[in-house]
Amino acid sequence: MNKRKQKGASLALVATLLFAFAVLVVGIVALINLLGGGQQMQRATDAGNLSLVRSALTKVSVPLAMSGDQVQFNGCSDPESNTNGNVNLRNINKLNAQALLVAINAYDIQKDGLDSGALSHSAQVNNVLKVVSGDLANKLQEPGAVHSFFTNIAQLNPTKQFGTDDINAMGAAKPSFMERATASNVYIDPKQFPDYDSSTNASVMFNSQGKNWVTNVSSHPGKSYLKGYLDGITPNSSLASTYFVPLMPGTKPHLVSQASFVLNTNPKAGANTFNWDKAVPNALSLTSKANSKQGYLGNFNAFALVAPIDPEGYPVAIPRGFIRLQNGSPSPATGVAGGGTDAFVQAMDHPFSYPSADGKPLPYLVSQGDPGLGGLSPAQYLQNIINANNSGQTPNCSALRVGFALSGDSLGSNGVSTANCATINGIGGTDFDNNDLNNPLSQPNQAMKMYNQPDSRNLWARPIVENAYNIPKPTPVGSNNESVNVADIFNLALLTARATGDDFHPTTYHSGVAHIPTTGRGPLSAPDFRITKDQGVWLNSQSPEGISKNGKMWKFLTNRCNQIDPTWNQDLDAVLKQAYIPMGGRCYIYRSENANGGKGAIVLKEESQAFADAPWLKDFAGQKADAKQEANPTEMKTVELEPFQMVDVPGDWGYPTPYDYPGRVCVVNWYSFTRSSGWNNLLGQVTMGASTSNCCPTGSSNPTSSFTIQQNGGNDVLNMPAGCYCQSGGGCDYTGPC
Repeated sequence: MNKRKQKGASLALVATLLFAFAVLVVGIVALINLLGGGQQMQRATDAGNLSLVRSALTKVSVPLAMSGDQVQFNGCSDPESNTNGNVNLRNINKLNAQALLVAINAYDIQKDGLDSGALSHSAQVNNVLKVVSGDLANKLQEPGAVHSFFTNIAQLNPTKQFGTDDINAMGAAKPSFMERATASNVYIDPKQFPDYDSSTNASVMFNSQGKNWVTNVSSHPGKSYLKGYLDGITPNSSLASTYFVPLMPGTKPHLVSQASFVLNTNPKAGANTFNWDKAVPNALSLTSKANSKQGYLGNFNAFALVAPIDPEGYPVAIPRGFIRLQNGSPSPATGVAGGGTDAFVQAMDHPFSYPSADGKPLPYLVSQGDPGLGGLSPAQYLQNIINANNSGQTPNCSALRVGFALSGDSLGSNGVSTANCATINGIGGTDFDNNDLNNPLSQPNQAMKMYNQPDSRNLWARPIVENAYNIPKPTPVGSNNESVNVADIFNLALLTARATGDDFHPTTYHSGVAHIPTTGRGPLSAPDFRITKDQGVWLNSQSPEGISKNGKMWKFLTNRCNQIDPTWNQDLDAVLKQAYIPMGGRCYIYRSENANGGKGAIVLKEESQAFADAPWLKDFAGQKADAKQEANPTEMKTVELEPFQMVDVPGDWGYPTPYDYPGRVCVVNWYSFTRSSGWNNLLGQVTMGASTSNCCPTGSSNPTSSFTIQQNGGNDVLNMPAGCYCQSGGGCDYTGPC
């Protein structure tokens, strides 16, 4: 009995053990399935997060506003999107780089005492970026914007061993700010700093400050990449820091440890803290979830770092930056239009004689070379009339011209009555010319007092000559309604003074810059009065009116071109040769995406052509420079109206004063570069003008310091220093204020 009981107990124990073992086996199998499914889930989560950071670089974007301050950043749009206003992780640093250049330029303007809004504009740019950066940072964490990039890849991975449900992302993406103080995907060069000196190939600002902002990467050791997540990237503590996202060229998106990710989730905690108000993250994490077959809820995490897809990155630039060039307005041409002649030309080329009756002068004139003289001199012709009268013959008075109508006479040729001709018995004036005509006390002028009123200089004979030879009285009138350069104004003023019998006393004239050839000026007859032919200029260094190569103006323009496109070939002359700048007209230097066969290049175009080529330019063309115009011109060039034929009237025998000006007259072309920070893309304005002076500023070691610019909107003028004159032996001398 006892034995049977023991045997039954053993069987029960064995059965219990077998049952327990079976349960254990089932549990182990379930556990193995659970753990294997968990590995599948983790792999899917890893893949999903890698997909997320790859996609987040370009596919999570925020738009820039269609108007207002954000529009100025449209040039920084993602190159692959080909859409204005598309901001993502790939190009956010390009916007930051543009803001940094604005800050650098603003500080350069401020330290030179020329601030006229540049500092406030720099702060405004920084505030605009805070908004854009905040929008992008929020978008990168927004579930609706990022979940699909996770699940599209995560659900391709096998996870059915864990459960029948698909894996799904949970909530918002968590951000982290990793790789602090390492390279971003934008690089800067000393030549982009406004104090860059091409002769030393160095920038003091870069050497003293910029070197602390940059680092190198092994794939491109020659480039200086701006560091990401770093405080203090600013030219001065009075300006806000500019922040960059670490996106080191040459790296690929990859998973990172949870510990490293969590350690960098707070910008103001951990190593290399920084104070970007709403920082844009460069690492993201999405948690996934699924239900296991056993009814357990599984949560899985992965952590991934974003990396750039561009192997080199981008240069710091203001891609839609531009320089505005404004030539001064032309001046209306007012002068004498006298049918190609005047009394002075007539008297110069053809000396006169007049007859008398019993010592009383008669207002009849005969001119040397008149066809009616039959080759005789005026004195011989008059003597023949006297001889005929003395012998009782009929005299020939047909060649006499009437300067004042006596009884029975009519003005003009053949207008002398027979009775009056018979009274001629003497020669009152013999071969008088301009020496006599110009002298109020000369015999011809005194003799003609009884016949007419004098002209403005009491030259009594002058109106008689005009009437006798049908020379129109000089009247200041517009010359073909043309607008001209100061050289032409000088010419017209001189001709007007001479034609009206006045001495010429030049004053200072102002206009825009025009090309002045070295040939002599035209005669009085319109429209050939002009000295200048081209009513505008080419500014390349080979042009007579162009800017000087490697001069101050040249360096300003080169620096700003480097800020527009640091990859250009540094050939400023090639740019300046592209367009002619008309007086009163505008041109623009900017980067055209249509140039260079569609590859893009810096160009110079006249305003209408520039607007057609780059319609965005219209939005900013009226932007005012946010620096003050400097008091003195940046550069000056002088065209001296020499040799003498430049102020000599053709056809007057080279006759001197007062009909031609004997002194030296300079046309001073001046050029002023007014800096601008890059706010609304304007990087500076070139204003230019021309003035006449008896001073030759290029003879001074520092001519621009003796001249100041009087601002008057688009019609700025150059103020001449008093007591400044050209030495008769050449060169220049400065006295008084000079």
